[in-house]
Amino acid sequence: MRPILTIAGKELRAYFVSPLAYVVIFFYLGVSGLIFALSVTGQQAEADMRGLFGTMVFVTLMLAPVITMGLLAQEQASGSIELLMTNPVRDWEVVIGKYLAAAGLYVGLLAISFEFPLIMEKYGSPDWGAVGAGYIGVLLAGLAFLAISLFASSLTSNQIAAAIMGAFMLLFFWLIGWLAMSVSQSFGDVIKQISTYENLQDFVKGIVDTKSIIFYLSLTGYFLFLAVRSMENRRLI
Repeated sequence: MRPILTIAGKELRAYFVSPLAYVVIFFYLGVSGLIFALSVTGQQAEADMRGLFGTMVFVTLMLAPVITMGLLAQEQASGSIELLMTNPVRDWEVVIGKYLAAAGLYVGLLAISFEFPLIMEKYGSPDWGAVGAGYIGVLLAGLAFLAISLFASSLTSNQIAAAIMGAFMLLFFWLIGWLAMSVSQSFGDVIKQISTYENLQDFVKGIVDTKSIIFYLSLTGYFLFLAVRSMENRRLI
């Protein structure tokens, strides 16, 4: 456990040494804050965060490849991954440590964004059960996005390529639910089961669906497993 925490702490500090963390925070809160301001200042404004949750997840989809693109790709490009692998650290510990750093940054973003429902509470009466369900969905979706993007970072030594591959993978899982409208109903129902967008909808509506929780956790675990396998294969090359 100590190697994992050491790697996670090192990577989390590295985020704030570079401008990356500040750019991510500014962009995430800036876009989310703008949508929040527009939603609460309209003529028919309600103490409802459903639209904001959708925005937060979509912004996360754009930022996840940026947050993770250098975690494994940069190590491979600089050759420091070889030095890391010569230490008594296993591949899965490297992957999990770096993932926890990215997850820590993301959880920090969500913690800061909690100011939105607090502001709403001051001027209205939000449904805190729905707010909690929405935040659970946003958290689970974001953790899955980070795992997918980290896997993309394990595939290449080029950070830009890692970010592009991660973005394409995330868009695939986000948009695949739309294919359900152009195929047979039985096949369409199957497609919806693997859509990150479709699995988010119950959370946005204030419903904590066990099936969707299992989906996001399974997606996270599966892509972390693939990232570990990718690192193991690179060790053998």
